Amino acid sequence: MFKVSVYVTPKQAILDPQGATIERALPALGFEGVENIRVGRFITLEVDGSEEDVVRRDVEDMCRRLLANPIIEDYRFELVDVGPFPGAGLGGEVLLSEDTPMHVAGEHAASPWTAVDPYAHREEKIGE
Repeated sequence: MFKVSVYVTPKQAILDPQGATIERALPALGFEGVENIRVGRFITLEVDGSEEDVVRRDVEDMCRRLLANPIIEDYRFELVDVGPFPGAGLGGEVLLSEDTPMHVAGEHAASPWTAVDPYAHREEKIGE
């Protein structure tokens, strides 16, 4: 069994309106010097198989035929052999807290989509 991570982004020659919007908004939040932002998709899947070459060829075919549009998008993928069972070799469950280091929590643990409410630091009185 292989755990596959697929990253899909617009090609450099293709306009990326989401990336452009983020690039324009960052200076207003105090982040200067950030440029060439490309917004894409992150896809994970588990593929049954024991031979890495066969799985790699199958995932390449999946990307070309369905997961990405090779005319306007670039893609890359990573394979991790997790053994015969899903979740094997991944270290089991990780309990996350404020003190959990990034390398233990995983690269997506600090994703802005899963972060704590960014407006929680404001002191607003609601309904008064």
